Amino acid sequence: MTRTQAQIIELFQTLAADEKRELADQLYETAIAGSFYDRMTPEQRAQLAESLAQADRGEGEEASAFFSRMAQKYASHAMHEAHHHAPCPSADR
Repeated sequence: MTRTQAQIIELFQTLAADEKRELADQLYETAIAGSFYDRMTPEQRAQLAESLAQADRGEGEEASAFFSRMAQKYASHAMHEAHHHAPCPSADR
């Protein structure tokens, strides 16, 4: 065992049991399971590659324009829902 590994083990022993478990899970994901990219299917990798190629060609929509469009779309949808689901004024007044 290297000196660095011994120091890591020493620090690991100072952690609470739940912290040890969380760290062990993170180490497993990093060391054994690999990166997110490594776990992607070939189809997902192809989609990612095509998306990156589109972005490199300048195709697509600016993020600010997309988020603005989504905000307008869902704000108008929320206002429509609120209007149609609002309680009706009472006829007894």
